[in-house]
Amino acid sequence: MFVEINSLRMCYLLVLLLLVAYGLVVFYTSSFFLSLELTGNPNFLFFTRLNYLFLSFIAFLVFERISLDFLKKTIFPVLIVTLFLIMATFLAPSISGAKRWIFFQGISIQPSEIFKISFTVYLSAYLSKFDLRKNNGVSYWLKPMFIFAIFWVLIILQNDYSTAIYFAILFFIVLFVSNMAFSYVFAIVITFLPVSAIFLMLEPYRVSRIFAFLNPYEDPSGKGYQIIASLNALKSGGILGKGLGMGEVKLGKLPEANSDFIFSVLGEELGFLGVLFAISLFFLFFYFGYFIAINSNSRFKFFLAFISSLAIFLQSIMNILIAIGLLPPTGINLPFFSSGGSSIIVTMALSGLISNVAKNLSNN
Repeated sequence: MFVEINSLRMCYLLVLLLLVAYGLVVFYTSSFFLSLELTGNPNFLFFTRLNYLFLSFIAFLVFERISLDFLKKTIFPVLIVTLFLIMATFLAPSISGAKRWIFFQGISIQPSEIFKISFTVYLSAYLSKFDLRKNNGVSYWLKPMFIFAIFWVLIILQNDYSTAIYFAILFFIVLFVSNMAFSYVFAIVITFLPVSAIFLMLEPYRVSRIFAFLNPYEDPSGKGYQIIASLNALKSGGILGKGLGMGEVKLGKLPEANSDFIFSVLGEELGFLGVLFAISLFFLFFYFGYFIAINSNSRFKFFLAFISSLAIFLQSIMNILIAIGLLPPTGINLPFFSSGGSSIIVTMALSGLISNVAKNLSNN
């Protein structure tokens, strides 16, 4: 490791601040046209983002300073509350065919984002109870798999298939890292694949997305439009980009330019070097988060820091792969960069958990 234990937390916090600052700059340039079009004020969405960012820093401080023992003891009731919040989305209005949000006095909350925190803490607490070399039987894994399955199905029923796939990949990686027998991991994956395929085929638009991903130029003005527009934006950026604020793809040419495809705006305006800088920050974020985890003094802290780091890193990688045409377009946004109040607040809360674990490293 190229940093000392005592400076590990400072390096992590520096990378975190760079991601927040970089994300804010890119969000501003990607959102001003849409903001002008929707409200007549080019800065409206940016100021809304600042408000959510303020709340996210409060979330960071809360989760950085909260007692981890308290979290561990209260996580099951929190998980139950999260379950009811997700179920409440089925009573809320549908947006673009999906029921992912709860609305309260003009504020929208996405409970599946909250599930990132509650399931991270629950899984960390559960995995920390056992000696993984001795407790590796099927019965040991039934409880977390059953709980995960309930939430996973509910998220799919929200018509949020991409988020469900994201959680499944996250869960499988954690199972593998936790020393679960490979035969069990393999059996779970083999069971999961046909089930996910059935849910995929139940909605024709999901199947059409797969075909558009495989051959976007077959329908360049329809299903393949987003992929082609994203790739063209990235290619046009070259090495140095067109310049901050000078991109064209955000001017109505690419839907979701300030959310799902904000990475394409980044590539067009800041070029390969800007893209490389963003990717490097995400890798460093996971690198420092991982080393905070392995230098912690308990299994609970290890899993807490590791899963939190992995959740943010995996989401960023999936979004980037979508932007460069290596995954089908979905609703996975880019942490720290994309729009979404629930997303940035939860991302900073998870970051706070990592910092919480890091605070005591020098005392190990």
